[in-house]
Amino acid sequence: MREVTQEQVAETLAQLGIQPGDGLLVHSAVQFLGRPAGGLQIYLDALLDTIGSSGTLVVPTFNFDFTQGVPYDPAQTPSRDMGAFSEFVRLQPQARRTLHPMQSIAAIGCHAEDLAFRDTPSAFGPGSAFERMLELDFKLLLLGADARAVSMFHYCEQRCNVPYRYWKEFSGQVRTAAGWQTRAYQLYVRHQIMQGEARLQPELTLDPVVEWMQARRQWRSLPLNYGSLTTCRLRAFVAAVDRFLTEDPWSLVTNARVLPDGSFEILPQPEV
Repeated sequence: MREVTQEQVAETLAQLGIQPGDGLLVHSAVQFLGRPAGGLQIYLDALLDTIGSSGTLVVPTFNFDFTQGVPYDPAQTPSRDMGAFSEFVRLQPQARRTLHPMQSIAAIGCHAEDLAFRDTPSAFGPGSAFERMLELDFKLLLLGADARAVSMFHYCEQRCNVPYRYWKEFSGQVRTAAGWQTRAYQLYVRHQIMQGEARLQPELTLDPVVEWMQARRQWRSLPLNYGSLTTCRLRAFVAAVDRFLTEDPWSLVTNARVLPDGSFEILPQPEV
């Protein structure tokens, strides 16, 4: 496997226009960037050196065990399926994490305290950390990951009230600054579609959004070993997704559509 160095990462970030003072929402799949010479620390150092003390680094640290009755402790509950780098950032002593037990973020830097302080029933609702990142004009950075990883898409789905999702509330034990408390939080979950006895979930694609943004030079990507680094402004991403969902809320669903009577129909899928 090819090696990747901190200098390579820093150079690529600079070429993408990442600069001091930037706020970055980072989704990662660093296994595609090669074997890090120095471990995951090289990515953290490259990012923090690039954005400086006036910048802010944010990673998603989602964990859905709370839906199964598992208590949530922001200091101890690990992130799951968010990539090794997200968990690495969460474990840093200077990292601050939100209280949402299912869709939390961890932040380091200038706005970390502000973001972590925000405690809203929905992780993407008014006053949330995700909305605050929009207000602060954060950038999105995909560190080896592709567009399917972008959590901000859920903000758009929620704001556009897409018909293939519905609200579900979960209650359980959350460790707060005042100690353990019983708290209730919300998820905007996907409908299950019945096909005979099988249950399917709507499958989504962001390819049309990426193509639309690329055509307008709003989506920048550079290769690095087996993967790439990609960036755009969160505001531009949200505006692009809103364009598709407002015109047709089913436009990014690949395997289903809604019928006039409100039922769902499974669409035929191309043979592989």
